[in-house]
Amino acid sequence: MATRWLVRVKGLLSLLTQYASVLECLEEMSCDKVSSSTVAARASGLYASLQKGTVLFGFKMALKILAPLENLNRSLQSTYQTVSGMLAAVDDVVEELVSYRNDAAFDALLQECSDFIQKLELEPIAVPRLRKLPKKYDANTDMFVARTCTEHYRPAYFMLLDTAIVNLRHRFGESAGLCSYRALENVLLSGIIDEHVLSPYKELCISDLQLQMPLFRRKRPVKTVIEAASIIREMVPEVRGEFSEIEKLVRLLLVCPASSAEAERSFSALRRLKTWLRSTMTETRLNSVVVCNTHQDLIDSVDTQKLICTFISRSTIRSNMFGAKLPNE
Repeated sequence: MATRWLVRVKGLLSLLTQYASVLECLEEMSCDKVSSSTVAARASGLYASLQKGTVLFGFKMALKILAPLENLNRSLQSTYQTVSGMLAAVDDVVEELVSYRNDAAFDALLQECSDFIQKLELEPIAVPRLRKLPKKYDANTDMFVARTCTEHYRPAYFMLLDTAIVNLRHRFGESAGLCSYRALENVLLSGIIDEHVLSPYKELCISDLQLQMPLFRRKRPVKTVIEAASIIREMVPEVRGEFSEIEKLVRLLLVCPASSAEAERSFSALRRLKTWLRSTMTETRLNSVVVCNTHQDLIDSVDTQKLICTFISRSTIRSNMFGAKLPNE
């Protein structure tokens, strides 16, 4: 997931909401003689860029396209995720982006941006200066020249949409290899045994699975693979033995999770915990710190008074320093 504010919807919304205040602040910083020359120069450059209507229009286009993509990204990083639900969410976002790809949507966005520019008295959106091609690239043909802002910026708007749509279809389409996993997942979630889907998995006994599936789903209509795994994990060994093929099916589905967000979060948490100042931390202590960071809700419920008493009582030096008991005991 992106972390730079330039590609985050919340950052873009904050900038556009407080655009006038940001311009005023940058103007004061650029004219402030107390600030260093580097800070004043950077503020002056940012102020000159944000004064251009073209830059503001770029922010507007990015916000319109990134908003549904960030919502999708947040949804796909949830803990309880299924491939079927993930692909359905992607299809909805693709349909939404396709609906933006028309002249009416672009004209509405351009008009909204023009009204905003006029309100803040910024530089109007203009067509960039036409640059003449070098002679080695000039084939003596008539080159298309955009005469209006609509003709110039509409292809860029469509190109951004096409890039997002093509990438979503490429990553979550048939070429991504998710169709077989989706079909296998549907067997568990719907209870319909499809021999064509299950035939590649030799470890599954289809006849036994056909007997166990109705019995399993009669009292346990699971909606996610995680829910099915939790139910099987809580079964006593005798009951779990009745659903041996269901357990194998769940294990196969857990091998290829729908999302790698949890694994990525663990690496991110480890990077925050194992800092350069903790380079000599032992593995035992690191494991304890990671457990505390992962289960923060359990750590918050611990009685700190008892924890302090236990810590003091384990050393004579601590007992002499802090006392055998706490003052409020």
